Amino acid sequence: MMNRSYTSLFFLLTACGLLTLLYCPPVDIPLDDKEVFRYAGWVIFKGGVPYRDFFDHKPPLIFFLNFFGLLLGSWGLWLIDLLLALLATGVFFQSCRKYRLPYPWLLPLLFNLMLRDFLICDGIGMTREYTALFQLLFFCVLLGKSRHRFFLAGLLSAGVFFMQQDQALFLIPFLIYALLSNDASPILYRLLRLGAGFLTILLPLLLYFAAHHSLGYFWEDAFQFNFSWYTAEKESLSDHFRMVKHVLDAANYELPFMIAAILGVSSLFLQSRKKRLLMAALAGIALSLSAEFMGARSREADFGYYFVPLAASVAILLFCVFAFTEDNALRNKKSQLIYGFLLCGSLSYTALQHATHLVPRSETALLQQPALIYLRQQHPTDYQLYTLGNSSYIYAYNEFRILAPSRWIYHHFWKWWDRWDADQTILRSIGDDLLRHRTRYIWIDFNELARFRNPANYNWWMDFLKAHYEPVPGVDDPRSSLWEWKNN
Repeated sequence: MMNRSYTSLFFLLTACGLLTLLYCPPVDIPLDDKEVFRYAGWVIFKGGVPYRDFFDHKPPLIFFLNFFGLLLGSWGLWLIDLLLALLATGVFFQSCRKYRLPYPWLLPLLFNLMLRDFLICDGIGMTREYTALFQLLFFCVLLGKSRHRFFLAGLLSAGVFFMQQDQALFLIPFLIYALLSNDASPILYRLLRLGAGFLTILLPLLLYFAAHHSLGYFWEDAFQFNFSWYTAEKESLSDHFRMVKHVLDAANYELPFMIAAILGVSSLFLQSRKKRLLMAALAGIALSLSAEFMGARSREADFGYYFVPLAASVAILLFCVFAFTEDNALRNKKSQLIYGFLLCGSLSYTALQHATHLVPRSETALLQQPALIYLRQQHPTDYQLYTLGNSSYIYAYNEFRILAPSRWIYHHFWKWWDRWDADQTILRSIGDDLLRHRTRYIWIDFNELARFRNPANYNWWMDFLKAHYEPVPGVDDPRSSLWEWKNN
């Protein structure tokens, strides 16, 4: 029995490693968000401070994770990612084994297949990938009997919150369940341990930003902006549900989600030893979709990766069904094997399809842009390049390891909201920074620039460019153009 467990664990960790290898640096999926996070790592590496020296509305842990990845080299972030995935997979396997699931490898494998589904995950390095890993570890910790479990749960709660705030909602039902459950320690003691774990991450962050006189930037960008802008606009409930259906279908998540939801609801009316935990898991799977129901972001952009936390919530709900059921139809080994094929079959094919069609990162269209090839010959230094319109062009800052001349490194919001920067205050600050640094090159995607919602913003940029810059001949293509400081 012990040898069989070791064999299953070895198989599982090997599968986890191979699935993660599909996103190693030479073949990882390029994405503008990841370039922003990587740029944040370079800013910290060069002594800068998040929010003060660049704008982004994500919580800060993803920036520091990229910083530590850079310290470890070009494969550093991938190695950190792999270790976290192996840890979560191994801990979840031990929980499945402890509660005598017939196939303790099945749900951890499902978690990995969903987490690495290339139809939705956008490779490694995305915030919701890490929250899914932390959420799974959080559940396993709370389920355990360690006397440190509430401290660790508080630590992981802070990890989720400061990686992606809305995903902390998923934790609430499980925290309520754990605090109201029978335990040798009083509730106050458990709350204190939770708080101590949370403060272990919160206090160093506050001290870091306070030491750099940047607490105001931290609050305004990572919190106030999200409430006042990012989640402020609304759309109908039916539109949200249509988007949920679309993403579940397009990402190959629909079958695992439906099986988990149906079994979870059905188990409330069948014999189960942990119905309160089951209700917490059902609430968790709904709350893991919270990002979709917060605001009305542009449907022109792809936010399918907001659904990646389902990898954890679906696996956790199925665990609660299988581990605590007393119904023979669910406990039966043959039944669980059939469920396993239904859950993992299509996702396994998706992983195989991805593995046989890997595209080297170096061959992506972005890295072959004439403007970027020209810039490689010029070796731009700090503040001598600014990218405009297309957030993917932020890649150039990372390739050349340079700082942008403005803290406004991307321009989504001018394309999303009519009211954004209506008086061109931010645009003028960007222009002032470009003139102050005498920034030599501006790499522009005019197609994206033309999508600015307010025509006055588009006109401002065109007037600014014509007054101070001129096109570099011979490096245009249908999407991009490189402009140089006049009389440089």
